[in-house]
Amino acid sequence: MTDEKILSVRMHGEHIGLLEQTSTGKMQFTYAVKAPYRLSIGMEVQEQSYDEIRTEAYFGGLLPESEMARKKIGQRYGVNHNNSFALLKAIGYDCAGAVSLHSTEEPMAKASKVFSLKGEIFSQSELHQHIQELPKKPLFLGVEALRLSLAGVQDKAAICLIENKIAIPTDGCPTTHILKPAIKGYDGIIQNEYLCLKIAARIGLTVPKVEIRWAEKTPYLLVERYDRLIKNNKVSRIHQEDFCQALGILTAKKYQSDGGPNFKSCFDLLRNTSQPVKDRNVLASLMVFNYLIGNMDAHGKNFSLLHANNVQIAPVYDVLCTNIYDDLAKKMAMKIGGYYEIDKIHPRHWERESKEIGYSYPALREIIYKQAEDIMKAAEIEREQMKEAKLFDPIVDQMLQFFDKHISQTLKKFDRQ
Repeated sequence: MTDEKILSVRMHGEHIGLLEQTSTGKMQFTYAVKAPYRLSIGMEVQEQSYDEIRTEAYFGGLLPESEMARKKIGQRYGVNHNNSFALLKAIGYDCAGAVSLHSTEEPMAKASKVFSLKGEIFSQSELHQHIQELPKKPLFLGVEALRLSLAGVQDKAAICLIENKIAIPTDGCPTTHILKPAIKGYDGIIQNEYLCLKIAARIGLTVPKVEIRWAEKTPYLLVERYDRLIKNNKVSRIHQEDFCQALGILTAKKYQSDGGPNFKSCFDLLRNTSQPVKDRNVLASLMVFNYLIGNMDAHGKNFSLLHANNVQIAPVYDVLCTNIYDDLAKKMAMKIGGYYEIDKIHPRHWERESKEIGYSYPALREIIYKQAEDIMKAAEIEREQMKEAKLFDPIVDQMLQFFDKHISQTLKKFDRQ
């Protein structure tokens, strides 16, 4: 008989351990003997069970953060929305990375490593309806047999792209893309994220494929999942974890001001990857990029590690110029040189941060100068391309005005040195 309080944790289709809800209602994770894979860079294979904090940090980090989304999922499956174990049991078949959660009695054959790309394609009207219902039915909740989870606050859904059309996966096929609709009250947010990702790609950062599409007259952002490999109509999972999971930090503490990661802990984490120097250079570029584009929300869950043939920092994701929205925070998620406010940061603070994270200040200064020039050029090019492709929104010009002002002020501070 199945134990209702224990789930089989599988990676690439193989059993690696057990997730258990203890008598206190908390979770603990125990690796299987000779587990074939490591769950996290911060959770080495060992005999002893991992405690509730480390377990919640990793597994709770797989779930949506929105209180409303959790409530809707809880209502749909008849479970307490505050109970991470119950939610994972309900929707944990397709999570970020290569992890999936199963009944201990479910055959391994149902969680193979490679899947045929299969799904039911939505009509435009069906897709439009599902997008409209996302706030009430997070993750396309209610679509028959759909059991998947995405972390984050924003309403979104994981889907498959089949014959270049949006589909819901069937026969256990993992999702291949993330669909992100507009957010009420934040004009042009789709074009905002699209432009930031395109600029990032143009200046040399690694980003997933992204495009703006419409369901009838409703726009949405379609982002290819970097934790999936799609080849010859076959899909396989690539394992990944965000920095909070890797560091054992609860999702609720993802911001530095709440006790979450700072840049030092992030740079120290990258000393454990396969190519630490390369990955730390990437993180330095991301730190500068988020600062220059005014992305105040670059917290510990917006940086990740990919576990493929080696461990490396993941591509850029969830980047926005948040600074242009009046009701969003004007403080960065992580301090630079002791300050959260971008207008208070001067060269001496970058130098102080360099010492803190163990990174060359001249090298960091060179990144700032190079990106300052490249971002403006890339933004102008992408603006014209968005106009030609009829993707333009007035938010684009607001973003370029902010970039120009903020980058100019940053360079003046360095020139006065």
